[in-house]
Amino acid sequence: MRRASAVRLFVAWALATGWFVAAAAPGSAAPIFSDGFESGNVSAWTKAVNFQAQQALVFSGAWAGRATTPGGSVAKAVKTLSSSQADIYLDARVHVVSAGGSTTVLLRLLTGGGSSLVSLDVLSSGRLRVRNHVSGTKATSATVIGFGSWYEAQLHASVNGSSSLIEVWLDGAKVNDLTLSPTNLGTTPVGRVQLGGSSSAFDAAFDDVVVDTAFIGGGGGPPPTPTNLRATGVTSTTVDLAWDPSSGATSYEVRRDGSLVGSPTTTSLHDSGLSSSTTYSYTVAACNSAGCSAPSEPLQVTTAASPAAPVLAAAGDIACDPADPNFNAGDGTASRCRQRYTAALLAGADVVMPLGDDQYECGGLQAFQQSYDPTWGAYKAITRPVVADAEYGTTGTDCGAAGADGYFSYFGDAAHGPGGYYSFDVGTWHVVVLNSVCNKVGGCGEGSPQNDWLEQDLAASAAPCTLAAFHHPRFASKSNGNFVSDRTLPFWEDLYAAGAEIVLNGNSHWYERFGPQDPMGNADPNGIVEFIVGTGGKSLGTIGSVRAPNSAAGSSGSFGVLKLTLRDGGYDWGFVPEGTSSFSDSGSASCH
Repeated sequence: MRRASAVRLFVAWALATGWFVAAAAPGSAAPIFSDGFESGNVSAWTKAVNFQAQQALVFSGAWAGRATTPGGSVAKAVKTLSSSQADIYLDARVHVVSAGGSTTVLLRLLTGGGSSLVSLDVLSSGRLRVRNHVSGTKATSATVIGFGSWYEAQLHASVNGSSSLIEVWLDGAKVNDLTLSPTNLGTTPVGRVQLGGSSSAFDAAFDDVVVDTAFIGGGGGPPPTPTNLRATGVTSTTVDLAWDPSSGATSYEVRRDGSLVGSPTTTSLHDSGLSSSTTYSYTVAACNSAGCSAPSEPLQVTTAASPAAPVLAAAGDIACDPADPNFNAGDGTASRCRQRYTAALLAGADVVMPLGDDQYECGGLQAFQQSYDPTWGAYKAITRPVVADAEYGTTGTDCGAAGADGYFSYFGDAAHGPGGYYSFDVGTWHVVVLNSVCNKVGGCGEGSPQNDWLEQDLAASAAPCTLAAFHHPRFASKSNGNFVSDRTLPFWEDLYAAGAEIVLNGNSHWYERFGPQDPMGNADPNGIVEFIVGTGGKSLGTIGSVRAPNSAAGSSGSFGVLKLTLRDGGYDWGFVPEGTSSFSDSGSASCH
């Protein structure tokens, strides 16, 4: 027998015998209100509008309440409590026969003055929704109830200003996606409870209604509060927690600085994405179908200081073909084949990125071994290469069959053949390497294998900062005035949508930096910064005297490399020129 039915029978017998006053035992106090429907009327309720006691639709006993309205007038029963409560539970068996409106109120908690605090509603789809009337916050559950069936619904509110709590149970199981915590219910306690309350056409029965200051149900209350919350591992960005198990717990709620960060079923949690040298406050509560315990004592954890930020060095258009008249046994000339001298600028880098056209004229394996390898190849162990059209060429030393065979053979697994596109993480950054020789990899546009992969990769990354590298720039200050190329527009659209910070390119044999912009070239503080670094050594071109919109810096008079220091939450950049050039470009920026 449910508690509500037992309470009604007990109260009736106790009043008749006089036992109630004399024999009430500690810990067995009656709830602060039960519905009184077994009297055959609704006299226990302070106010009832279009709400009657009836026997046609009953869950237990002989009578139940029923709210019925054809629409245009409200149907509800309201009880003013003998004393207002800051922490209260309202439990009822509910049977929705029909509902003509988009939203139908099932249970509501109000202040003593009649202002609504919390409502539990059912939508026309059958989904449950909870609403905080004070803050206007709503939460809709994936849980669906069927019209024409009985359900047990329990609504809990703890009124405590901005640290208030709202919880819902359905048939004894907590509906987690209807929990609002913390939420702001103000500071006025609950003084009234209400069944129904909609003015749209609806018909619903209510039975076994109980109001109390503790969880209502026969399965016991929440588990005890967990103990011995401790940190078992700490890095600059992660914290591992553990605690002793609580009897009867089926899950736990871990909060960081008051916000829920996990609901594990085990007694441990890995928390990631944190800031270095920062103190966080953790608590854990034990939960079961009756609810959650009070939170544990707070545990203060300070993350470690960040390790030194990694440095990425990049340039494209690098090594001359050994058959080039300017190769000069690797020494080059004053204006061509400067790969040996730009390689000397890579010292101190943690990651080296050749940005395509890494080896002229065709990326043949022998050419790589004779020209690239003695220079930039000294950093092969830390190299993350980019493929470009020179690698697919067919004219030059030891050319393959137009499949970039020499490139993929030389770099091996680091080249990620045959597509040449891949991603990796360095520090707290996510780096995406793409193949802009689109006709060699099934296209670059929407629906192509590479574009599909890119979208999936970006969606899966949780890194706070993102950099992409591919050979052909979308924007460049060409002397012919053709500033924009649509070849890599699909890449830009996906990267911009994902909030990427940087794009690195080569192809144009100069250095150029663009201010943040969207894929269409509009200045945008949340846009992508493009760097063209086609200054790796092969030769220099001529940047246009008329610059493309948003071009912020550039020079076609210096070989060199770009060095990026990839910090947590931002980056520093600096173009390092080769030789005696006085050109420089440097600065700092934050991630989006």
